[in-house]
Amino acid sequence: MSHRTRRHGRKAAAAALLAATALALTACQGGESGAAGSDSSASASAGGSAGSADGSAKGSSDSASQTGTGSAEGSGTDASSGGQQATGSGGAAGTDNAAARCTTANMTAGWGSAGGGRPDMNSDGQQTATVWFKNKGDSGCTVSGFPGVQIKGTDGTTWDLRRSGKKPVPVTLKPGENTHFTFQLLPSTRDDDRKVEPATVVVTPPNEKQHFELKWPYGGAILDQSGATRPGTFVNPVDVG
Repeated sequence: MSHRTRRHGRKAAAAALLAATALALTACQGGESGAAGSDSSASASAGGSAGSADGSAKGSSDSASQTGTGSAEGSGTDASSGGQQATGSGGAAGTDNAAARCTTANMTAGWGSAGGGRPDMNSDGQQTATVWFKNKGDSGCTVSGFPGVQIKGTDGTTWDLRRSGKKPVPVTLKPGENTHFTFQLLPSTRDDDRKVEPATVVVTPPNEKQHFELKWPYGGAILDQSGATRPGTFVNPVDVG
């Protein structure tokens, strides 16, 4: 073999070796790149899961916090509304009372009511007598509670009536408006009864000391149960007129 031929063969072998080395290196780099890509994907997936978990936890926490806050604020609002409502009602009542509580001086009184009848003093059954109060002032006023009622007999005896078990309700009267109260009574129809023959009835409006003295207009007599625990003659609270 000539010198030129041998040199050509060595060049070809070197070229082949270089080509094989380059191919091996390329394959190696491609595998490492793929592995790195897989790691990166796994890392991103883990990071995404962690992020999702963090986000969910935070979202749940925020949601719970918002729900709790919303509930608390809602309760607060309701309480506030109730408070405002309560304050408004109290204020209105307070204003009426402050403007003018219904006093004896700014009212008049009399017997009967718009729909009330006369007690039948010849009956053996319980009867009802009605007394009205009228606001004669220039502004509204409120009256609430039991009036005081004292029966004065023709013989000078007195009888302070007991209260019923009814619950008083405040009544606000505009100028010129009326309200009333009733008292139940048992007439006396027998000669041997212990009785009171009314001459006048002293009426004191609720929470007042001054009174009205009204002449008894119905005649007859009331069975005297002034010492009874549960008498059939008693007074009711002021009611709507």
